[in-house]
Amino acid sequence: MVDRETHDCRNSTEGKKATLRSPYHFVESGLPNVYLVGVKYRVCKVCGAQSADIPAIKNLMMALGRIIVESKAPLTGAEIRFLRKRLGKKSSEFARIIGVTTEQVSRWENGHNPPERSADKLIRIFYCHLAGDKELRAGVDKKIEQWLSAWSLGEPLISIRARLSHRNWQAQPVPSTLAG
Repeated sequence: MVDRETHDCRNSTEGKKATLRSPYHFVESGLPNVYLVGVKYRVCKVCGAQSADIPAIKNLMMALGRIIVESKAPLTGAEIRFLRKRLGKKSSEFARIIGVTTEQVSRWENGHNPPERSADKLIRIFYCHLAGDKELRAGVDKKIEQWLSAWSLGEPLISIRARLSHRNWQAQPVPSTLAG
C-alpha cells in the first residue's frame, strides 16, 4: 500500500483517453453510475488514483440532471443528493421547500427510506423549475401545456349532484342551465 502523504501522483501519471470500451468512471459527479467517453484522464502508475480533464463541466452536470429527472425509475438517494446539490440547496432548505423534515431528506439521500411517489414527482418538478436548464424547462412546460389544453372549455361547473344507489354514490356535474 502506498502512503499518500509521501507519494506525489503528479510525478508518476500516465495519460489516457476514455473510450467506449474503457470509459472514465466519473465518481466526482456524486453518482455511482456515470461513465464518460472521449475525455482525457490520468492514472497514477503507483497508487492507481485517477483524475480527468472535463471540458464544459457545467453542461455535463446539466445533462446529468436532465437524464435523472426524465428517468421513469424512482429517484435513488444519490440522485436526490445530486439534484439538491445542483440547485445549491442545503438539506434543511431543500426539506423546507419539499415539505418534509431534514431527517427525511437525509434518509432519502442515504437510501434508508425512498421517497413516496408524490415526493419523487415534487423533487423532479422543483428541480425542473429551478435548475436553469432552459431545454428541460421547455420540455416540462410543453407537457403541462398539452395536459392543460386537453381539458375542454365547457360550461362552468355550478353544482354537483350526488345520488346514493345501493350504498354507492354516483356524482355528476350540473351545468349552469340546469342548476336553478
